[in-house]
Amino acid sequence: MRDTPTLLVTGFNSPEGPAFDRDGNLWFVNWLTSSINRLDGCEPGGTVTEVVNTGGIPAGLAFHPDGTLYIADEGDQWHGVLKYTPGGTLSAWVQTYQGHKLNGANDLVFANDGTLYFSDPWRSSLENPIGGFYRAFPDGRLEQLDTGMAFPNGVAVAPDGSAVYLAETRPNRILRYEIRRDGTVGPRTVFAILEDPPGPDGMAFDEAGNLYIAHYNGSRVDILDPQGRQTDHVPVPGASVTNVAFGGPDRRTLVITDVATASLYMTRVEIPGLRLFDGT
Repeated sequence: MRDTPTLLVTGFNSPEGPAFDRDGNLWFVNWLTSSINRLDGCEPGGTVTEVVNTGGIPAGLAFHPDGTLYIADEGDQWHGVLKYTPGGTLSAWVQTYQGHKLNGANDLVFANDGTLYFSDPWRSSLENPIGGFYRAFPDGRLEQLDTGMAFPNGVAVAPDGSAVYLAETRPNRILRYEIRRDGTVGPRTVFAILEDPPGPDGMAFDEAGNLYIAHYNGSRVDILDPQGRQTDHVPVPGASVTNVAFGGPDRRTLVITDVATASLYMTRVEIPGLRLFDGT
């Protein structure tokens, strides 16, 4: 077990979706207020500014190399993925699949070829398994990778690009989908089943292929090795841990968001986080 993280900033009742920009600033959502915020320099007690308000339920963030911020939003007016340009324009990007509205996107990640993988869980549950998993190509074309799921949530691409991983919260498990050499995606396999439901939320890989998983209602971040075995965990003061992100000049700063304490935390790790598609 690692040391308890230190407080980074507090006073946000629903923080999630941490993502670093190329200047080292930390962006995160506060979904109950529909806001997307920036913590300058990612320093404890630093200045937080609301950059844009979607009016919906933003949950996940991912930067493109051109500086555009892609936003997974579960709100009924969006129920998909939005784009926020460096010039300050907010617009819908993908909202429908084969003529039907998406449920509401929750988390997203770019692969190194610019393909965006995202979960689509809104209003899904064990009793109502309507959640989906998609990838969007740079031209906005959508491909459904999986469906019939009980709250698909965090998404992460393996360091070597050979697979994409999806947290399915209600069954308390991590799913793996092979990304084949021809670009097609294989069927789901169960990579790991976690202890203590309800289950996994946001995720991120380090350079060695260890997967850091925000364990919602578990008061911790689980760490799985490349074989899916839990090898360690990071204790978190609050129970409702929602997401994680690596940042800092050496990518060894792990940021953790927690709803129960309305706070963001930070800790140092030995192995750097995986360098993302945007170069951070």
